[in-house]
Amino acid sequence: MLSLVIQNAVAGSAIGLLYGLIGLGVVLFFQTTNLMNFAHISSAMLGAYLCYTYTVMWKLPFALAIVMAVMSVALYGLLLKRFVYAPLAKRKGGRLEFIIATLMLSVFLLNAVIVVWGGVPLPFQGLFGSDRFPIFLGNVVIQYHSLFVLAYITVFVIALQYFFTRTMTGKSLRAVAQNPRAARLMGINVDRMLNLSFMLSTGVTALAGILLIPVYFVSLDLGSGIIGVKGFACAVMGGMKRPYQALLGGVLIGLAENFVVLFVSSTYRDVITFLFLIIFLVLRKQAEA
Repeated sequence: MLSLVIQNAVAGSAIGLLYGLIGLGVVLFFQTTNLMNFAHISSAMLGAYLCYTYTVMWKLPFALAIVMAVMSVALYGLLLKRFVYAPLAKRKGGRLEFIIATLMLSVFLLNAVIVVWGGVPLPFQGLFGSDRFPIFLGNVVIQYHSLFVLAYITVFVIALQYFFTRTMTGKSLRAVAQNPRAARLMGINVDRMLNLSFMLSTGVTALAGILLIPVYFVSLDLGSGIIGVKGFACAVMGGMKRPYQALLGGVLIGLAENFVVLFVSSTYRDVITFLFLIIFLVLRKQAEA
């Protein structure tokens, strides 16, 4: 039983960090715009499908395919800012219009993916080592994918922290997130920082979608339904202002999911996300009161 607990803890932490990475993208977007992008989860779906296209169909090296997929989705984020956010931001009532527009955009992207790639999940075997030959540590079985995700997220958090605290661009982005008007008075190009924010949030989410392929395959599930709910739940648990707490929220959800499956039933795997979110919102409301 102890071996099962350990391997489920490792696997749950890995998948939870990917949920948290989606939530981190939500937080990065919200910090600079104070808006919710309901087409955000579509970035994960696009990242997965583009990575599949570049690797399987175009026969490009996997590392290059990841970079190209993330950059392609980051470009989509820039287009979203230029042609959806920017025009609506100038209008009275544009905030509500933006929410409605992103909801419609998510539906459009789902149907566009069905037209281009079809609605059947596409397997992507051997993406991060062989699932048939995992690592054995005594009685503990660990998949290569889990180790890869844990290592990647560690490096990513260190790199992101360095970017926000040690580079002028990162500091400028933080300034815009805190107070756009004051940042503009200090000579910071707010529009350029918004471009970067849109590209960074969509690119991060695209990478999360690619890393989720071994779990959900290349499928429409990455762009709709419960995956998006889990990402937004991580962001809310992080307070919508703390990117790294979104990662922590993801770990909690991932661990809870795996242990519910282990000790109760797989039927309740997704229910735990809603339960966590309700409990968190109630407790936070009581703390504020």
